[in-house]
Amino acid sequence: MTFQGMDTEQVLEESQALERAAARLEDLLGGVDASVQSVAWAGPDADAFREQWAGTRGRADAIVVPGLGDRSRELQQHVQEQEIASAPEGGDWFDDVLDWLGGLGEGVVDAVGDAVDWLGDGMDWLGDRIGDGIGWLGDRVRDGADFIGSAIDAVRDLEWPRVLEVIAGAGIGTLRGVDALVEFFTGHDLKLMEDGRGYADAPVPVRGEDSGLLPPSDLAHIISNTNETYGEKQSGEVSMTVVGEPPTGVIVNIPGTELWGPSAGDNPMDLTGNAYQASAQGWSAGSEAAADAIAQLYAQEGIPPGTPLMLNGHSQGGMIAASLASTPEFASQFNVTNVMTYGSPVDNYDVPAGVEQLNIQHRGDVVPRVDVGGAFGGPGNGTVVTLDNPGFPLDLGANHSSAQYQNSVAEALQDPSSQLSQYSQDPSLQPFLTSDPDSVQHYSSGVHREN
Repeated sequence: MTFQGMDTEQVLEESQALERAAARLEDLLGGVDASVQSVAWAGPDADAFREQWAGTRGRADAIVVPGLGDRSRELQQHVQEQEIASAPEGGDWFDDVLDWLGGLGEGVVDAVGDAVDWLGDGMDWLGDRIGDGIGWLGDRVRDGADFIGSAIDAVRDLEWPRVLEVIAGAGIGTLRGVDALVEFFTGHDLKLMEDGRGYADAPVPVRGEDSGLLPPSDLAHIISNTNETYGEKQSGEVSMTVVGEPPTGVIVNIPGTELWGPSAGDNPMDLTGNAYQASAQGWSAGSEAAADAIAQLYAQEGIPPGTPLMLNGHSQGGMIAASLASTPEFASQFNVTNVMTYGSPVDNYDVPAGVEQLNIQHRGDVVPRVDVGGAFGGPGNGTVVTLDNPGFPLDLGANHSSAQYQNSVAEALQDPSSQLSQYSQDPSLQPFLTSDPDSVQHYSSGVHREN
């Protein structure tokens, strides 16, 4: 006799097996999820991994686990229908039901087989992803260990920010915040500490008798030329002197701060530029404008890049001179051999050792000592020459005056045994010194800020 229908006990056992598989899978997914979420791991890679895992679990929760439950309940329904159909009063209708259930049973078995295969593939995929994740996490742990080692090395070699850098940076941040608030509430940009981009006008030849610029016969005359570059209108400019034909040297004269208002205007030689020069950035629109003026002069007059270049300035101008010399991009274009500053805080500039740097200061000038690093010995780079005060020790205006520096240097040069007289004999200075007005050509270039 040919068997028709189903063995209800076996089908019920299959239904229960599917329920157990669903519960087991749900427990497994929960355990893996707890492991993923408990790992002490943060960052973009961690977020990406957890997001990928969430998608994997979501598909399992939405498709696999409910699918197993549905198949289990469907088998239970078929068992009930089989039991009803097996009643004695079934007749021909019962035979039809048996035939239908027979075909359906084959489909259920196939569906269950497909589900089990899909589940197996899914678990294999999940296992691979977990394995990849654990391997990736191990790599990150090793990277973290390397990073910690590098951080420890960096701390050992750490150069802590100088006091002036911290103060200047805090001032810039505070005023920029005030400016943002004012603009938000009023729509008006005060341009507080908005340094922007620096640029220069094309250099224009000027005559000494008209401009007050002198042949650079000694250090006092070079300082005199820087003082003349301040100008009466405080419109912002640098002057440049080309010595010899062909050139034996080029001198750049950079004045100090001309405007003291907090709003940043066209002239970059102002309080904003001063703050950026003193900050950890060590660069300002004034530095960029001076570099532009020099580059234009060299291109305009066909000056060979290897020609010795001397950068000098007072106060902020000295900071700009030191920043240009310590900037690799600028130093790679020009042959900077000498830097001279007077009344300038230049501790935060690492001028290369091959550049002769002379930092002149009055004993009572506090500006070169505003940083703790130079509080007792002046600027920390190059040769430091300390001169007697031109006035009382507490006469800060006189002690920082550019004109008084010129007088003090001229007086020191009268003494052949003075440190400045000895320094003036340095071979590196000779390409820049001449008393012949016919062997020099002076240039002036306006400097600007675009913000």
